[in-house]
Amino acid sequence: MKDPFISLCMIVKNEERNLPRCLESVQGQVDEIIVVDTGSTDTTAQVAARYGAQVVNFPWVNDFSAARNTSLDHASGDWVLWLDADEELLPSSDGKSLRLMAGSSDVDAYVVPVQNMNLDGSFTAHFAVRFFRKLEGIRFEGKAHESVGDWLLRHGARLERSPVAIRHWGYAVSEDQLRKKLERNLELLMAQVEENPDDSYAHYYIGMSLIGKKDFEGGYRHLVKAHELGPPTSNMECLVLNMLTYYQMHHGNYAEAEKLARQSLAITPLQHTAKVFLGIALYNQKKFREALPLLRDAYQFQRLPLERRRSDLSLEHAYGETELLWAVARSAYEVGNFALAYQFARRRQQSGAADGSVCVLRALSALAMEAFEEAEAGFQDAQVLGASWASVGAPWVYALLQMGRLEGARSVLEKAGLSFFENGEGEKVFTLLVERHWEWDRAAELTETLAPLAQLEAAPPAVLSALALSLIKSHRYSEAVPVLEKLRQRDPQNVEITRRLAAVYARLGQKGRAACLLKSTSVGEAITTAHRAFPCSGIF
Repeated sequence: MKDPFISLCMIVKNEERNLPRCLESVQGQVDEIIVVDTGSTDTTAQVAARYGAQVVNFPWVNDFSAARNTSLDHASGDWVLWLDADEELLPSSDGKSLRLMAGSSDVDAYVVPVQNMNLDGSFTAHFAVRFFRKLEGIRFEGKAHESVGDWLLRHGARLERSPVAIRHWGYAVSEDQLRKKLERNLELLMAQVEENPDDSYAHYYIGMSLIGKKDFEGGYRHLVKAHELGPPTSNMECLVLNMLTYYQMHHGNYAEAEKLARQSLAITPLQHTAKVFLGIALYNQKKFREALPLLRDAYQFQRLPLERRRSDLSLEHAYGETELLWAVARSAYEVGNFALAYQFARRRQQSGAADGSVCVLRALSALAMEAFEEAEAGFQDAQVLGASWASVGAPWVYALLQMGRLEGARSVLEKAGLSFFENGEGEKVFTLLVERHWEWDRAAELTETLAPLAQLEAAPPAVLSALALSLIKSHRYSEAVPVLEKLRQRDPQNVEITRRLAAVYARLGQKGRAACLLKSTSVGEAITTAHRAFPCSGIF
């Protein structure tokens, strides 16, 4: 049996710069090249001819399918590959060739992964029928976003996923160039809707184009129209649902986004877009346990080489990698998977998009795993990157205490100031800090740290109380008096504070003042000496 004859079909206009890259990529893969030129004024035709192409002149009629179908009319191959000049065919990682693919008697067309490059080197991907058997009567459809896919589906064609991919450079252009492309496509799609107002396919692509121009409300109206008309295929139905999901997420309507994403997944379970959108919708509703596996799978999918991505949708949307890394890290932390949270927070930091909050999460995850030195390093990074002392002070001190580094713990408390206590764990960690200093007979050093804090108007009672007791333990009774008086002014009904103050006055020989304090609070019974009634060991 003879090898299948393969035709490359293209339409071009002023592509002298891009065309060589494209045609070089298919050398040895195709048997003929058909180039339909829609009005070039540069050397495009001559470049094509150098590669042995048959150049067909065709006047532009505002219809991409008309030009594509002209290329089909001139192709003599058994199989057709179609490319644009700003695309190139990528070699298969497993050595598969177009000729080998065309030799299969069980396949009529291949859905090819298309890698859409961005200016920054990142890419998104979609899947499209780009290599197909030249069946009797096959035609491209659609004035813009033209395809033979719907024709093949209506005629019961057998489709398979292609092991060969295409790289598309058309989006690696300036914002102004992208805007012009969108406007051109919109003009053609609007004309298509004028001819057929019930064309759900055209309404979908108009919605996509308008959203691409940041006209979310205009795009939404056309997407709703496409949904109401009833998309002709399950693939198109999912594409519409996914864009409606994206619209709801953009507006913060995460419960509605969750509902739409689940509808899409019910129709086509093997897809990426609805999964990642569902994960993000759940994440933003704080449903972290349900969101985590979806977000992690989405990240892994987007990291796969293009040819290894498996999906039953023709178009898959990517989600920002840095946003995915953060969502996985945060979800993992919230459900107690600290190792995974640390791993993804670190990846986010290494991506170059880290801020203080990322470093805090990394440090907290390390802290939860008792990796105290790594936690300390994370808190240091976080503080440098602008994280608030309220977020890092208390856990940082805790990490230092676990390593026995009292001086470092005091230093962090001094820098954090009263912000330390804005953390929900602040008072608990502060209590531990005080206890460690007392246990290790370091009350004097602690006093020096607490004294400036106690002078502040908003100093919390825990600071005043710890300072007073530290002064007492250091036998600095006269210095303890104003601190205890300040505490008593704030809470005059607190019996413990009054008893403690009375005992200090007794130590200072002011037994009358001590007795007066005790009578005013009605605690204990009348006694002759404060020292006998309130021995030091019983008060402190």
